[in-house]
Amino acid sequence: MAGYDSRPMAQPPTSEAEKVAALRDLLPATGAGIYLDTATAGPLPAETAAAVREAEEWELRVGRAAAGREEDVEQRASEVQAVVAALIGAEPADVVPAAGVGQALALGLHGLDWRAGDRLLASPSNDPLLLEAARRACRPLGVEVVVDALDGALPDATRVVLLPAVAPASGRLMPILEIAARLRANGVRLAVDASFAAGAMPFSVSELGAELAVLACDRWALGPEATAALWRSGGRSKASVASMGLARTAMIGLARSIGWLEMYVGLEWAFGRTGRLARGLADELEASEGVELLTRTEAMAGIVTFRLPASWSAAEAADELGRRVFAIVRPLPTLNAIRASVAWFNTEEELGRFAEAVAELARHTPETLPRRPSLTIL
Repeated sequence: MAGYDSRPMAQPPTSEAEKVAALRDLLPATGAGIYLDTATAGPLPAETAAAVREAEEWELRVGRAAAGREEDVEQRASEVQAVVAALIGAEPADVVPAAGVGQALALGLHGLDWRAGDRLLASPSNDPLLLEAARRACRPLGVEVVVDALDGALPDATRVVLLPAVAPASGRLMPILEIAARLRANGVRLAVDASFAAGAMPFSVSELGAELAVLACDRWALGPEATAALWRSGGRSKASVASMGLARTAMIGLARSIGWLEMYVGLEWAFGRTGRLARGLADELEASEGVELLTRTEAMAGIVTFRLPASWSAAEAADELGRRVFAIVRPLPTLNAIRASVAWFNTEEELGRFAEAVAELARHTPETLPRRPSLTIL
């Protein structure tokens, strides 16, 4: 990738533990606590932050209307296309950068040949924010969005089905291939949200049988905030990739983050480690008395969702885990559950401490739990 100059480690690590430690030094946020909320936003590589700062300083000194800027933006977009394509098993020409996953979905849906009376069927497993983005995108098209569990006959006039590759709440790996085959038999197209799979596990859009896929790139792909991409089957995205609303500096950061992940960390290693750590944490939690595991271990990626006894609300439990072991997790009030999203940069030791803290909460109520002093930042 043009412009990629990842600095090598001073000494090559001789063990996985040393590799993880060296890489965590390049992800400063991993030192702020037990980082288990990558499904909301992954930690930003220091190299990405430096590249964005350098680009912003250049624009501050030279301006944003310098000669050759349009060509430079096109080049940055091409870099994003290349690294995203490598991440999701696609052709670069089929990828379009976008300013947020909602915009990516809108671009994809507006590019389809809708007919009067068509419906978009959305699984309730989708991210609620993406469901709202689908409604906004479909409104001017005159397309009705119907939320349905896909466990029966498809509603009349269903033209497209929107489904996550990994359910963001339960962490369930969805049976995309089976669903895609069923939809094809009924002449229905598939749109996939890959946001909770891309970067966390091996994932190839070319094998899905989908019409389009969207992915938020600020999660396991470690990109800057609100960076995203659209993939359209067969290179059907005709608009210029440099005109999709993603700023030049954001494209520089996104290309740097994913390039760093692919060429410096290594996707195969990252995928394997994420899977092992997530399954290990799920097994530990499932073995803890009073902890109810909501994620199916036989069909999971990097998300581990669990519930404590009813005396604990999700918010209370998340807050207490933050105080006791500095865990950064996501409470899910609608399920009264906690989502821990695991990534390759987590360590076995910190996940063990987290599991022990969860087990301790499960043995107590909020009233009987021995209290620990909160950290005071002056």
